Amino acid sequence: MTYSPMPSAQLAAPRGADSGALIAKAIRGALNVQESPSGTNILRLPAWTRAQYGDSGLFIDHASSQLSGVRLEFQTEARWIELELTFTRLSLEWAGLPMRAAVVSVATEDGFEQDQFFDEGDIIQTSPDFTTERVTGHRSIVRFHLPPTERTRKVTLWLPHNSAAELHELRADRELHAAVPSGPRWIHYGSSISQASEAATPLSTWPVIAARRLGLDLLNLGLAGSAHLDQFAARTIRDGTAELITLKLGINVVNGATLRSRTFTPAVHGFLDTIRDGHPDTPIVMMSPVLCPAHEETPGPTTMDSHGIARASDLPRTPGDGQLTLQDIRAALAAIFDSRSATDPKLFFMDGTQLFGAGDVQHLPDGLHPDAAGNRLMGERFVALAENAAWLPATNNRDRVVRSHFND
Repeated sequence: MTYSPMPSAQLAAPRGADSGALIAKAIRGALNVQESPSGTNILRLPAWTRAQYGDSGLFIDHASSQLSGVRLEFQTEARWIELELTFTRLSLEWAGLPMRAAVVSVATEDGFEQDQFFDEGDIIQTSPDFTTERVTGHRSIVRFHLPPTERTRKVTLWLPHNSAAELHELRADRELHAAVPSGPRWIHYGSSISQASEAATPLSTWPVIAARRLGLDLLNLGLAGSAHLDQFAARTIRDGTAELITLKLGINVVNGATLRSRTFTPAVHGFLDTIRDGHPDTPIVMMSPVLCPAHEETPGPTTMDSHGIARASDLPRTPGDGQLTLQDIRAALAAIFDSRSATDPKLFFMDGTQLFGAGDVQHLPDGLHPDAAGNRLMGERFVALAENAAWLPATNNRDRVVRSHFND
């Protein structure tokens, strides 16, 4: 599929079928692409999972619609490329969480990178009772001018890691061809810390930093507030293609106090069993939680104080009540690894505090989520741990990324 240039005068023209088809073919890092008369909508989780969200549907669906790790990959000689789209951002200002700009980034295989920031589009206003109202905004035009080239090169448009977006039209001054997927597929599952909305740009979320440095084809199933070992997530991973699977488990279980010691360990075993049904020989790395001072020794549920800082529960504790702290979670995951690894040599374990630990607390502005600098640290540390690990798939596409975003 190719796409020929359209003049800017046609911005208001009806959506072209060729544009929509090319967009759909070029999307990477998402499992649900929905076409409508006005554009392409993208969800990271497959459509069938929606029927299983229960009363958490609003937040799972919005997390799935935020496009962390989602990108359009092209082969082209284009000198400029332009995307018309509508952002949708979630407003939680009543909870002390200000909205952030939606960010789109471009990266070329010869080292050019650029970001554009947008404070526009639709807004979903939420209230303390979790009712919502959509405030309609206007479309945005993202246009990147690329360094001249005399050859076809790979150009990647990274969609906003902290926003949903409907894609309307794609334009360029040369033909665009959807790039052939390259690199081993890496599926990563986790919480908001893996979705990484606090990163500065789509290129500087820690999973994207790691994937680009290691030459991996990322599918990021980091879902803010929603990593509770749900079976719909396990079956999604089971049914996907993957050469590497990483599972960052535990923080949301403590945040919501959704499991206790009696149920957590069987839930992890069930999650792993489901994934193994589809991936009997794929390396799986269980990752324990990163540092969260409020919950290291105190269980959830998490509350946010008047300054927007995460605080632990003040619920009374009794011996044997089964409430889980992060130290309990890490011990349970290590025990699960010990019990399974004797018969599952492709199961591995990573202590999350190796990625972000006690020495990094200055990068936790809300006491829970690593900031932009914290994301860079996590990405670099994951790369350092992975480079010589037995679980890293072989690839010829490593170390081709410039490190400009590590030095922002």
